[in-house]
Amino acid sequence: MRSRVTLRLALVLAAGVGLLAQAWLPRRAHTRTPVPRPPLPALEASYTLPPLPEASPRIANYEIDARLDAAARRIDGTLVLTWRNTSGVPLRTFPFHLYWNAFRNDLSSSARGPRRRPLTPPYSEEERDRRRGYTHVRSVRLLGASEADLTPTLRFVQPDDGNADDRTVMEVRTPAPVAPGETVRFGIDWTSQIPYGDRGRAGWVHDYHFIVQWFPKIGVFWNGAWNCHQFHTNTEFFADFGTYDVKLTLPDGFVVGATGTLQGEPARNPDGSRTFRFRQDDVHDFAWTASRRFVERRGRFDDPGYPPVDVRLLVQPEHTHLADRYIAATKIALRTYGAWSAPYPYGHVTVVDPAWRSASGGMEYPTLLTGGTHVVAPFVLHSPENVTIHETGHQFWYGLVANNEFEEAWLDEGLNTYHTAKAVDWALGPVGWGRRYFGPVLEGSRRGWPVVAPGVRLGRGESRLEGLRANGKTDVMARRGWEYRTATSYTLNSYGKPALTLQTLEGLVGEEAMTRILRTYARRFRFGHPTTRDFIATVDDVTGQDYGWFFEETFFSSNLCDYAVSVETGRPRILEGFADGPGGAPVPARAPRPEAGATEGGDFESTVTVLRIGEVRLPVEVLVEFGDAHTVLESWDGEDRWTRFRYLRAGPVVRAVVDPARKIALDVDPSNNSWVEETGRARRAARKWAARWMFWLQNLLELHAILG
Repeated sequence: MRSRVTLRLALVLAAGVGLLAQAWLPRRAHTRTPVPRPPLPALEASYTLPPLPEASPRIANYEIDARLDAAARRIDGTLVLTWRNTSGVPLRTFPFHLYWNAFRNDLSSSARGPRRRPLTPPYSEEERDRRRGYTHVRSVRLLGASEADLTPTLRFVQPDDGNADDRTVMEVRTPAPVAPGETVRFGIDWTSQIPYGDRGRAGWVHDYHFIVQWFPKIGVFWNGAWNCHQFHTNTEFFADFGTYDVKLTLPDGFVVGATGTLQGEPARNPDGSRTFRFRQDDVHDFAWTASRRFVERRGRFDDPGYPPVDVRLLVQPEHTHLADRYIAATKIALRTYGAWSAPYPYGHVTVVDPAWRSASGGMEYPTLLTGGTHVVAPFVLHSPENVTIHETGHQFWYGLVANNEFEEAWLDEGLNTYHTAKAVDWALGPVGWGRRYFGPVLEGSRRGWPVVAPGVRLGRGESRLEGLRANGKTDVMARRGWEYRTATSYTLNSYGKPALTLQTLEGLVGEEAMTRILRTYARRFRFGHPTTRDFIATVDDVTGQDYGWFFEETFFSSNLCDYAVSVETGRPRILEGFADGPGGAPVPARAPRPEAGATEGGDFESTVTVLRIGEVRLPVEVLVEFGDAHTVLESWDGEDRWTRFRYLRAGPVVRAVVDPARKIALDVDPSNNSWVEETGRARRAARKWAARWMFWLQNLLELHAILG
């Protein structure tokens, strides 16, 4: 055990030295060369695309008035929900999410979930108490001509698991049904206790408050039934679009950021507090943040052809030197995602740099997102660039398309992860690879220690293959978020595998067709709630082909994809036996053996064998190169377990590669995709890379020996 701990410490120290060296080397040493960028698709397409809707259906509209008691860590609020029945059927029962009741005690479904650690020692009683949170609904009223007190009808329901101790969904019942097309208004008074924010997505750390999923929010009537799932650690959210008009009253001195735009100057109240009013049309949630430590920076995205966007950054004082990089990364996402889907329609976005120890980093809400970085952040780590591009990208899928993330997380997270890698590759290039190894430095930390492997370059998507190899068979990808066997399986099947699947689809249909697919999908379902079947139908519609087979092999399968190649090349053939004599009669014959190395007078017979080791069947290309500089590109449908290609040429096969263009990003083992004739040059290259690896390993072991 001591040896393992010491080795871990050695690795951490080595990583720290590397980071400090990169951060404080002379500026000239890590000045970036501008990355040559290929042109993005023109915003004005030459093909017909669905029109973009001017507004959302605005089914759920909220007026909220809330006050923060910063000392007591409490929010007292009232809201008026104006809800329109678009279901086509009369409704009397209405469910609401009370997400913060997940932190009420250790009996909630979230507390029992696979990613939740119980609040047991080494936590003290005080530490356990401050991590508690709840939403207590004081009253629910039906407003309007048929005003009624609905509080006596309030009950808690558990539609997912029947856990009677879970209070994250409440339900109320109206005296009479709400008819189709009718609008109903609910008045709700509630109090929320804010949990400490080092474990969940919301909460406070020091004077930093990140307030999300914080008010009673109505479910979605969808596909003929109410869709209002409990809070699970492995799921995100789902809600209808509407207009939010929110007043937030806070003690003086707080800098506040929120969904929407600030309506005028904050009002000063007699008790010294200030009231901020934010408003936003056509969003499906409202989030806000407040801290006295925020430093505000501003930028503006104003590229030709795009709607202009004001970028507001709220950054921690220790990260102000990264402000320009935060804003630049936001612009990269607005530019690339806008070209690949549809331009961002809101005139503003707020980027939040979360406080140290807050678990709110890397989250997305309408027009507001959180990043995350380190004080020492050399550019080679692509931090804060990676997370900022990713979370800004969510504005296009989670924010504007709004699929059901409880049930089909991959439809947002996968699309966004696919696009993040594409945007980073386009804008930043393969500068290096920042990877978090060896687990978190501190137990409970969401951030591991960043280690840069010098000289390592990975292609787009390759970093996710390790997880797919290790856990790809655990679950079918198409599964509701809380039903995956492990948290690791949820992450893989929501992020990595769908991103690799979409990259593979791009390889099969071509980049231009993939852009048409995603542009069509983004426009066809803006302000909608599409499903995976809707996405597949869009693929079929744009390509004019049936791609159901592809998604059956990937989305609806837990099988792995793996191709391999081997080559056998015979010596020049010598005729020994009988040949055609006069009149075709067989006569004994034997051709002379050519000199060593000569190819004249005989041919090489080569056999290239391609194996489908994995279960996934996808069409694949095979590149074959010969010693006489001739090349052949073969195609194989991948249906059988293997196929062979035989060649008779003057030169032998010197190289064979399965999927030379790396179209099949799902191939879990690229190392067996190529075969190269072992020549002196190849042996020298192998020795060179082995020596380089041994150099780094030797230094690491020496450091370990010193510390041991």
